[in-house]
Amino acid sequence: MPELPDPPETQPTERVHQFTVNRGMTPVLVIETTSWYLGLLQAALARVALEGQN
Repeated sequence: MPELPDPPETQPTERVHQFTVNRGMTPVLVIETTSWYLGLLQAALARVALEGQN
């Protein structure tokens, strides 16, 4: 009986977090990242860049 090949190694997928940056009611940017803190920081910086520093 022929030997069956080993199944491919499956790595656990990393969780992807999505952060939506809105301008008024309109979503203008969606940030996807595997690091929650990095995504939160990027979203905050994007809001500052879009809205100004008011």
